[in-house]
This record gives sequence, structure tokens and C-alpha cells, in this order.
Amino acid sequence: MTTIEDKLYRMSPDQLRALFLLAKSKDGIISSTDSAPQIGKNGKSLGGLFSSLSRQRVGGQSLVLPWGRPVSGHGLRWRLNEKLMTKQRLLVITKELLAI
Repeated sequence: MTTIEDKLYRMSPDQLRALFLLAKSKDGIISSTDSAPQIGKNGKSLGGLFSSLSRQRVGGQSLVLPWGRPVSGHGLRWRLNEKLMTKQRLLVITKELLAI
């Protein structure tokens, strides 16, 4: 198991759902506000969830990167740092951990 995988196994279900949505997305980018219904959080708690994911560092790099504001102007878009883990590998692990 790699260091990043070890971190994933210690994350909360909400964090894993957010990462699952990132892994499923076309470009590895999602909007926090658009993903709120699937994650089950909104407002400041949703922002805190993505903020905590962006502070997960491996080799000095963040797992999730802020990627600007969405067209709606609310919240932020977030991008998976594929230098640390591919979308395909993340999808496999999050499905396993969430029992999907």
C-alpha cells in the first residue's frame, strides 16, 4: 500500500464520497456546490470538507487542488492532483471503501 492509499483508508465517508465524485468526473474537476447533494453537506461544512482534502499532502503535494470558481460564482471547483493518483485508481479504492 502506498502512502496516499494509506491516507485514503483513514478518511471519513464524506471525504471518500467527494473523492469518488472527483474520480468519476470527466476531467477530475468538480464544483463543491454542485456536488453538495451527493456528498450530503452544504455551506461551510462542505467548504471545510474540501479544504481538509486540499491539506492532505504527499511528497509536498496536495491531493486536491482549488481550480477556480464555477460559472455560478458560488463555492470553488476542485481538481484531483493526478500526479499523486490516477482517477482510475482512486475510483477503484473509493468504491471499495464506500462499498459501492
